[in-house]
Amino acid sequence: MSEAQRSELEREIKNLMRTGKFILGTRKSLKALLLGKAKAVVVADKILPAIEADVMHYARLGGVLVIKFPGTSYELGLACGRQHPVSVIAILDFGESRLSEVGRSV
Repeated sequence: MSEAQRSELEREIKNLMRTGKFILGTRKSLKALLLGKAKAVVVADKILPAIEADVMHYARLGGVLVIKFPGTSYELGLACGRQHPVSVIAILDFGESRLSEVGRSV
């Protein structure tokens, strides 16, 4: 992923935080996937393999778009405007963000 694509992805995540509906965190995101509420998930690149496998499995079962964030969970947390690590974001409503389009091109 190029630097321009990464910065565009970060910009759209910030836009999602302002205008969309989302769930931060692994447990709550997995629950949203299981209940069929999530339209997409954003997963940090460097997370525990077991967590990544669970998210990918349930996303595949539900036909949910998975967007890989090219960075650590701490960097994903910073992109969300948080001062703590965020491994998974479940997107319930995209709001004004173009994350679905940006995620498909990544």
